[in-house]
Amino acid sequence: MPPRVTEKLSRALRRRTQVQAWHRALAATSQTSKKGSLTAVWPHDSFIQSNATLRVSLSNGEMETPLTRQVKRAIVRSETKGDAMNALQVLLNADGESPTASTFKTLACILLQRHVEERVGRTEFQKLMEASTGTTDERWSTFTEEERTSFTNYLARATERWAERGSSFNKLLGFTQEGADNELVARVEFQMRKSGVAVLATSLTDLMHLDVSWSAALHLRNFAKSMHPSIIPPVEMTNRVMGLMTGYKTGLGGPRPWIHALSLYQETLASGYDTTLTTHTHALDALWRSADTFHRIQCTVGSAHRQFVWEKALSVCGEVSKTKLVVSGEEGCAYAEGVLKAVAAAGRWSTAVSLLANLDTTITQMSFRSLVPTAESYAFVIAACHATGHSAHGEALWTIFRGTYTPRSLHSEVLTILLQSFRNVVKISPVAGPLVEELVTDGKGLERTAVVACLQLVSSRYLVTKEPRWRLVSNLLRLYEANPWPQQPLARKAELQTVFRCCHLVAAVEGFNGKRVLTELRQRLVKVFGSSSAEVEWMDDAAIYALQTTTDLKEAIKTYDTVVGQRNPENVPYLPIPLRQAKVMLVEALLRCCKILQDGGELFLLDEDTQEVERDAAVSAMKESVLRAKQIYRCDDTFPHHLYAELLLIQVQSSGGKGLALEAMQHFSRGSADVINHRNISNLAQLLSLTELHIENALLMGHAALRYATFWQQEGAESPAYRSRSCSVDRAVW
Repeated sequence: MPPRVTEKLSRALRRRTQVQAWHRALAATSQTSKKGSLTAVWPHDSFIQSNATLRVSLSNGEMETPLTRQVKRAIVRSETKGDAMNALQVLLNADGESPTASTFKTLACILLQRHVEERVGRTEFQKLMEASTGTTDERWSTFTEEERTSFTNYLARATERWAERGSSFNKLLGFTQEGADNELVARVEFQMRKSGVAVLATSLTDLMHLDVSWSAALHLRNFAKSMHPSIIPPVEMTNRVMGLMTGYKTGLGGPRPWIHALSLYQETLASGYDTTLTTHTHALDALWRSADTFHRIQCTVGSAHRQFVWEKALSVCGEVSKTKLVVSGEEGCAYAEGVLKAVAAAGRWSTAVSLLANLDTTITQMSFRSLVPTAESYAFVIAACHATGHSAHGEALWTIFRGTYTPRSLHSEVLTILLQSFRNVVKISPVAGPLVEELVTDGKGLERTAVVACLQLVSSRYLVTKEPRWRLVSNLLRLYEANPWPQQPLARKAELQTVFRCCHLVAAVEGFNGKRVLTELRQRLVKVFGSSSAEVEWMDDAAIYALQTTTDLKEAIKTYDTVVGQRNPENVPYLPIPLRQAKVMLVEALLRCCKILQDGGELFLLDEDTQEVERDAAVSAMKESVLRAKQIYRCDDTFPHHLYAELLLIQVQSSGGKGLALEAMQHFSRGSADVINHRNISNLAQLLSLTELHIENALLMGHAALRYATFWQQEGAESPAYRSRSCSVDRAVW
């Protein structure tokens, strides 16, 4: 006889309680005569009735079918994000099936876990999870789903601030934008809206922590707000949106809406939620974003806005003190970095240095504050010192930085900011040259904006490097071509013109090797885009910048004639610089070449006949320069009188003639007195056989009188009254 099947006492008691509850519900239903009640539609011959909560959950799709459970298991076992989405697609394609809130929760958790594994590596992720238990006991070697989810969320938040961002092609916009998971998150959000289930806020937050843009995260926050209009979304969701609005860019990152981020910060403070240190950190990041050009040469921040950033940063720090938040750990280090960024953007470089010095830089375990300056903290303080010209402080901080970090420890945008700040002190800083060489030759690649910053430094004649510049430029061009180029027309044109300008500046002083680099670059552009493309045209037009560094007179004239002289008049306004500036650059190049010819080089090593030939060639070249400078200017143009006067002085010193010296003096008087130096005064005194005191009194002390006499002489030279007057430049000099 088989053994009798018995059930546990607890299960029997629970079953008895359920049966009693069903009987009470049946009795209540029989006494109710209301029409349209939720239970009246069920037959009275059965004592099993569904309550309102069960029926609402069934109507919302909360009941899990075997296929739903199977899809959830497939999502958990998926190896990549794509596999998880394919598993969800199986459920979407099935008839009569729809995803539940639990399905979306599992999907969001697994997507975030796969994203973190891609960021830190799957093996490293498993090691970190095993190390999180703090023990080697086998009893704690297994993790529940909740524990794994909690650890994944912690690791995602700890690494996303300094992680490099990806990019994806937006089919609607037609170009690549920031965020590699934008399309994936948009598909999941669409299915959430379509299913109509009440999605948990934690699921939306997990989706926000994927590699998405700030606009995609804002859509998710608005979706959470639309499900519960009377409830403000959680602080964690707001923190993530603010972090994306103010975080570091990578590659094709667009603008950052710092004003919207500050409005979200004010909304969070007024909501009554308990704010975290991360909330205030993102507010400080927003203040820095409002003045993130403080380190550049030609993009200085106004004093009023610097004061605004300073006052708002003080108010944010006061809010942290008011709420008595503990500033320690990783959040504390990020908060300290945000404070230093805001202070640096406000122009308070000395305050930033003192704050950095107050941080605990020890590596012992007895640190009570546990605040260690991040690599980005050092970089922003160094950039603040460079922006104000304090190269010595920046060099000292750089030495401390290299004791703990390397340039590769920095985020790509922060590295670009540091490189751009070196342009302020490139004349006196011994750090810029070795830094650029290290980044170019270490074989680890560079982000596009960092490559452009390196090219700008290499094109400066003050940068000191061991490697030839043409070789550095060649390597930098290969690094630039390895990155995706900007796709917006204006941004693409501006950046490529900057790259081509740097190449022409270096090629003008590097001789044959520099020209070879330009030739190879143009051949690649023609091969990829075609000979009539805009990129090739931009490169040819950028040759005008070679006038800034060229030392060959014929090459300077040839460059100007090629770019400007042979250009159609209707295309002249499309030059990379105004025509007036191009003319001034040509005159400056002519003056530079004439000064080199005047020095003579090593002519004493040649025989007398060769010396005479060289001198005659130099004199003819100087005369050609003077005629060329007159030729390119019309009567209605702004004539560079001081440059033309120096050309005349060089010609007079080579060929003689007091008339040209007086003409040079006239042009000095028509220009600004601030550009007249002692060398010009000494040369004029020597050529006119006068004392330097006479020339100085006429050009500097009596500049206005000499200017009036010069203009009166020019206007009245053709009138009969001019011959009867004795007023002249000679009388003005005496």
